[in-house]
Amino acid sequence: MAVHSAPADFAGEIGDLFLQRTRLCLWTGTVFFLLFALLDFLSCRPLFGLFLSYRLAFVAVILLFLLRLGRPGGVRYAPPLMWAAMLLGTLTIALMAVALGGFASGYYVGILLMIAGGVPALPLTGRQALVLGALMFLVYLLTVSLGSPVPAAADLARLAGNSFFFAMIVLVTAVQRREDHRTLLCELRAKGRLRQMRAELRDYRDNLETLTERRIAQLAEADLRFRDLYHTIHDLVALIDPDGVIRMINRHGGELLGRSPAAVEGRPFTDYVAPADRDFFTEVLQRLRRDGTVLGVQLRLQSGPERTVDVELSGGRADLPGGGDHCQLTLRDITATKEMERQTLAARQLIDSSRQVAILGLARLAECRDGDTGAHLLRIRAYTRILAEALRELPELAAELTADYIEDLCLCCVLHDIGKVGVPDTVLLKPDQLDAAERAAMQRHCDLGSLALSSAERDAQSLSFLRLGQEIARYHHERWDGDGYPCGLAGTAIPLAARIVALADVYDALTSSRPYKPAFSHEQARRIIVFESGRRFDPAVVNAFLSREEAFMAARAGQLSVGSHA
Repeated sequence: MAVHSAPADFAGEIGDLFLQRTRLCLWTGTVFFLLFALLDFLSCRPLFGLFLSYRLAFVAVILLFLLRLGRPGGVRYAPPLMWAAMLLGTLTIALMAVALGGFASGYYVGILLMIAGGVPALPLTGRQALVLGALMFLVYLLTVSLGSPVPAAADLARLAGNSFFFAMIVLVTAVQRREDHRTLLCELRAKGRLRQMRAELRDYRDNLETLTERRIAQLAEADLRFRDLYHTIHDLVALIDPDGVIRMINRHGGELLGRSPAAVEGRPFTDYVAPADRDFFTEVLQRLRRDGTVLGVQLRLQSGPERTVDVELSGGRADLPGGGDHCQLTLRDITATKEMERQTLAARQLIDSSRQVAILGLARLAECRDGDTGAHLLRIRAYTRILAEALRELPELAAELTADYIEDLCLCCVLHDIGKVGVPDTVLLKPDQLDAAERAAMQRHCDLGSLALSSAERDAQSLSFLRLGQEIARYHHERWDGDGYPCGLAGTAIPLAARIVALADVYDALTSSRPYKPAFSHEQARRIIVFESGRRFDPAVVNAFLSREEAFMAARAGQLSVGSHA
């Protein structure tokens, strides 16, 4: 029989407790079993001698049990011997009940006393108590049934009542043991934790001095490393208190501010921010305290009376033992980077400006041959930008008409007629209508311009705007319906850049005076363009023109600059 159903951690404690309780129960049971001989003498004196022999035999067995429990290994034998003693006592009392009439005898109460007095004293589980009580009742029932004559109806009724009373005693005892066992386990767990805590406390006490010395050494080493790292960082690192006062700053931070760290600490950080950026810095601190962090904020520091430093600020809240909204700021000197950016931007602007001037001058070489002043090119560029920006709003064209694409388009659109340099003056400057041969010679300017720009592209290592220039020069006289030249392309087979410049070129030609015609009004040009939608022009480009008429008229009047966006 197992000692208990508790976790293995408590097996030793419960085993020792079972041994102690078993000894106590056996000695107590022995004394009371002999004392109840007085009841035999008073209530059934003729059977006193028989009952005394039963009691002495039981006591003798119990003494043998106690003798075994007192020897080494008694813990292991305590549970089975206790169960055996309870069942043997039940058998002894049942034999007395048989001698007194069986089921009619009230001696079964002795068994109930054993259950009520012995079972609660033992560290049994509720299930074990229930099983033990059931076995004791079974021993009583079998013994009385086998030793008594066939019971009468009255005896059966008494048996039923006694059995019910017996079952209730067993059930109550089992429930009690269940709760007592839980309490026991809780106590053992608490004692176990207490022993563990005492052991840990003892170990901690024994090692406290060593641990303290070790920790002090670790803290000293960490502090040394921190200070070394703090002062060798090539950025300004500062601790700011809730009032904005510098509480700590590293060596490089002091150098960046043109002062020693000792001279800076204790003063408001705003004293070292450029006057124009102080309000902005205050807003940054407020945002940092609200959000917990800021990253990549640019501002200027006043490093001297006449010197400012561009810095990039990042920071976060610092949780210090004393509390308060302290902030840790890290500022990186980006003066050289900003200056490089400014120089790069200036150089890029100079290159772009030079490139535009060169391309515009090249285009004017062709335009000036037919008497144009060059204003035509500027208007073409303005019209092209207006149309491209309008078309960019269409979802199907947004991916193609990027900002870089539009800039390249506006840069090279003036080269649409560059091929005219190869057209003879007799054809180019003829005031009358051209014949078939002259018209063919004039149309050759598309191929001539494309070839010239293709050669320039190869020499210039494939610049993107020159590729667009080729497309525009070659295809800007193609028609949406396919009746154009030189290739007879139709619809979207015509490059988008050429379709845009085609309308811009025609609008300017219509609204400009020529030797063979006067300048048309905007309304006249508009009617012609609308009429040619789907014939000569891409309907989408025509719609873009109609959505930006005011911008076109402003550009025509010289009120819209070449670089503006419609």
